[in-house]
Order: sequence, then C-alpha cells, then structure tokens
Amino acid sequence: MAEKSIFKTLPTKVSRGISICIYSNPGVGKTTMASTLPEGETLIINTEAGIAPLMGTKHVIFNLQEAVINGGNIETVMNDLYKSIRTGEYKFTSVVIDNVSELSDQLVTHYTKSHKKDFPELREYGDTSWKFREWVHNWRDLVEMGINVVFNAWEQDYEITQTEGTVITRTCPKVGKANVSSMCGLVDIVGHLEVHEKTGQRWVRIGPSKQWITKSQFKGLDVGEPANFPVIINKVKAYDYSIGGEKNG
Repeated sequence: MAEKSIFKTLPTKVSRGISICIYSNPGVGKTTMASTLPEGETLIINTEAGIAPLMGTKHVIFNLQEAVINGGNIETVMNDLYKSIRTGEYKFTSVVIDNVSELSDQLVTHYTKSHKKDFPELREYGDTSWKFREWVHNWRDLVEMGINVVFNAWEQDYEITQTEGTVITRTCPKVGKANVSSMCGLVDIVGHLEVHEKTGQRWVRIGPSKQWITKSQFKGLDVGEPANFPVIINKVKAYDYSIGGEKNG
C-alpha cells in the first residue's frame, strides 16, 4: 500500500478551525463576546475571570481554580483537560481560554510555590514563559481538528526597538514581554476589542494599526468587525481564494 503523501495542495477555502486572540482592558466585553459562540458546543475555561455575562446561557464552563482546589495543580489540570479534548473524550466545536493574562499570572504563582519561595525570581518567570508558549502551541493546534480556539487577554503597553534604534510603544495582549511575539505570531487573528464612543456598540479592530498590535493571516475580514465570533469565523471560511472573494461561498 502506498504511503500517504506529506505533500498536498491547499484548498481554496479555509477548512479547519480558526485561532483568535482578543484583548482589551478589563470590562470591555471579552467574555460577552465569547458568549456569541454556539451554546452547548463551546467550552469556556474560566481562569477566575468574570462569568456574569455567561449566566443563563448553556455554554459549558470549566472553572480552573475550582479544579485546582479539588486536587492537582494548574499544570496537571490544564494538561489533562487538553488531553481529554485532543483525544476526543470531550467534544467541542470551540474552546475559549478566558483569560490567558490571568493564566500566566497564576503560572508564576504556581512555580513560586512549587520552588518554595516567597517571591518570584528569574527562574519562575522563565519557567512560566516556557510553559505558556507550550500551551499556546498545543491549544492552537486544536484548529487542525476543526476546533475554533480563542485566547482572551488583557492589554499592556509594549516597547519595540526598531532597527534604527527608535523605540515605539504599541498596545498588545498582556502575556509578558517574552511571550508577546509567540502569542501574536501563533494565532490566525489578533484583534483589539473596542467600544464605539457614540453608539456603545462593541467592535474588533483587526486591520493594521500604529497603536495596537493586530493581524489576520486570512483574507475576507474588514479593518473593523462586529464583536461576534461566528460572524468573523464565517467570513474567513466563506472567502474563496480561487476567485478572490467570499460572495460565491
């Protein structure tokens, strides 16, 4: 029997899950945006973020801190949960980690305690960065199983030194300076969640910006999109690269 070829041509439409990082200041509506994903098919991993916007919905919630309190540690709990989803034991079409800023902070605390220290030092921050990048890689790769993966985050200012030595400041997801490039580079879409001053409507800035770090590696999206994950995901998947547009999708 012939071996399955590792070489293949790409489809004309996106046929896998989409990975997205959405960031903003606390209270802007990241969890509310997560609630736009299909009920009963979406797992929201609560890392101590506010769950009030999810009250009354049928979304499946995994309370990370409750699982840690009931036994194990944050590493074991997250690794076991990932394995259960990866192997198909738990089946979801979308997974949201709400949010990775808190997850990163909790990892620092975990390593500080496990090393029997009162305060984190260079070793703890290094261990956190390594584990955080591993987790982003692993959870992002669920898209190959057709699962949409969302990383919610707070925002922070990030100083970038350009080739000529000029330092510019941009706003990015709060995941620690060492992890910003990995977080933004690994996912398909990076969007800054904002609220329209006059209408109060939430929207996601995805197009190029001098102030915010944003991106979309796929075509089909506008500079700004409504704060609705199904709308964003469907537009990406409807875009037909063979004709250069989504109208015939």
